[in-house]
Amino acid sequence: MARPASLVCIMVAACFWPTPGTLGFDRSYWAWQRSDPLSEAEMSELAHQEVHTIYWHVGELENQSDQWNWKVRYRFPAPDTPTLRFVPVVRLVTREAEPLSTASTDALVAALAPTAKIAGDLQLDFDCPDRLLDHYCAALKKIHRVTSGRLSITALPHWSRPNSLRQIAGSADELFPMLYDYEAEPVLRSDAQPQALIDPARMAKMLREWSACPKPWHAGLPCFARLTVYDSNGKSRGQIRNWSWDEIVLNRALLLAGPVQLGTGLVRARSGIRIANTQLQAADQLAVRITDRSTLAQTIAALKETSAQGVVLFRLPDSSASSGWSLRQLGHLDASPRLSIAPSTTNKSLILRNEGDGDLPPIFSDSPDGQRGYALEVAFDAPVLREVEPGDFVHVVTSAESAGRPHEVAVPFATAVSFPFPNLRAGQAMETGLIQLAPGASLRHARWRIRNADEIWKPVE
Repeated sequence: MARPASLVCIMVAACFWPTPGTLGFDRSYWAWQRSDPLSEAEMSELAHQEVHTIYWHVGELENQSDQWNWKVRYRFPAPDTPTLRFVPVVRLVTREAEPLSTASTDALVAALAPTAKIAGDLQLDFDCPDRLLDHYCAALKKIHRVTSGRLSITALPHWSRPNSLRQIAGSADELFPMLYDYEAEPVLRSDAQPQALIDPARMAKMLREWSACPKPWHAGLPCFARLTVYDSNGKSRGQIRNWSWDEIVLNRALLLAGPVQLGTGLVRARSGIRIANTQLQAADQLAVRITDRSTLAQTIAALKETSAQGVVLFRLPDSSASSGWSLRQLGHLDASPRLSIAPSTTNKSLILRNEGDGDLPPIFSDSPDGQRGYALEVAFDAPVLREVEPGDFVHVVTSAESAGRPHEVAVPFATAVSFPFPNLRAGQAMETGLIQLAPGASLRHARWRIRNADEIWKPVE
């Protein structure tokens, strides 16, 4: 596939950026809204990626009048391991016009002091308005006095401007510009494409501008997935939370409205439907965005030639669809999935595994009557099925061939069964429910394939 011209611009421009930061360049993650400790599998993968720091979201402090109170809190991990340290991150939120008055700042310092003592280091996440930047910098100097280690802050992309950098340079030890979500969702005009999570041309400009930063800085890049609802007039209604790929990929009421570019596609509702807790009307549109792996890899490569000391990915993946790519895929950005099938220990179900380092990504249909997503298809030479249950899959479809085409039939008349699914992450497995066969028949007499992924029939072994 030809590399987009704008990505080439990133690579070419990187050759001329000053003060290369490749030496000592590190990778880390933000762990967000999480209380569960890291699993052994996560620890192993992080070690493989040579990740030494996790910036762990411990909660949100909300400002009301001159007070700062905890709105939500998350459990901080156990003490650092020999290879991994954890830095607490506090999100600051306010609706007050003057949230950083002298009294308010003193209250903020007092509220942060116990958290600052947890690990020595502390990071603050605050979308500070430009008009309050001087006040924020003054507050940071006071906060720094209660930290025994380094104080870092997330930064808005446009703070790379010389006057902004001068303001914040003396207030924090490290800056973490979040190079995503830097603009409000635009109104979608006819045939317009939603903005990708990483826009190569804009990213090249931001990296070039941040290379002038006099302070140590780490680039924050996205690796998540996002759903944004647009009404029939193309106006954003906000994001959907707590959704699943099943609801999007396998939903016949959603139809791909155009090409998927840079991990971004637009699907249109054919009728009124509900996704998670959000109601969609007919003709509403849904922007489905997942970070494009190729663009992410090339951006990280270009970043290594800037003055940045590292990259921080948002966010550390978990089991939710919105966390995007799996942790293993992020450690092997060019890897592909490797699918296998095996009977369970009871020999009454099948287990589909992705044994590769790459995820099987979600795909979308632009045909009203087309098949959705992937499916584990299992076929026999005779109608030996007696009972089939979906197990980990959404549902099952039993069929038999007639006039050279498959048609849905009742289980006793079926010679094939399909288990649809939307995606399969690296290292993940899905097990069918009970597959009861006629006496004398065995799952090892069957053959299998994965629709839309591996179309070659193989024996069950």
